[in-house]
Amino acid sequence: RTFVVAFGGEMVAERSRFESFIHDVNVLASLEIRLVLVHGARPQVEAEMKAKGLRSRYAQGLRITDDQALVAVKHAAGVLRVEIEALLSQGLPDSPMARAQIRVVSGNYITARPIGVRNGVDFQFTGAVRKVDAAALAAQLDVADIVLVPPLGYSPTGEVFNLAWEDVAESLAVALCADKLLMYTDRL
Repeated sequence: RTFVVAFGGEMVAERSRFESFIHDVNVLASLEIRLVLVHGARPQVEAEMKAKGLRSRYAQGLRITDDQALVAVKHAAGVLRVEIEALLSQGLPDSPMARAQIRVVSGNYITARPIGVRNGVDFQFTGAVRKVDAAALAAQLDVADIVLVPPLGYSPTGEVFNLAWEDVAESLAVALCADKLLMYTDRL
């Protein structure tokens, strides 16, 4: 079975809740479920922007990702990756699998495109999923790695785009013909 499990940055921000969630992910991995994790980073990006004295701009429900916002997005995604990998590395505490080796991989599996100008608003480095490298993802899942996918995509010309984690998760689930798409969000 293949599960795509997606969650917003809000979940990661609540440490005890997130640790419990990661414990459940470890249980799924121990049951040999092929897992792709997709994370968001909105509150972490907001904190990064605020710390630099910058204001986030939104239009039509999307962040307008200018050069400065893109730096904040990259930084937040990198920090979250390390934190998530660290939590997954602990295996299943207080169980026979406490020292189990759970490998996590990440990569440039998402090809993206800019969403461009919509209704007179230039979204700059805000993008949308163009293509998923399903074969590369499947190869990682076949060797029992957990694949961690940030809300970033890359163009064929090397540009980086900020993506909506929900769009990434949906695109991954479709491309992988996933058995389940599980999305954890604080929004109704």
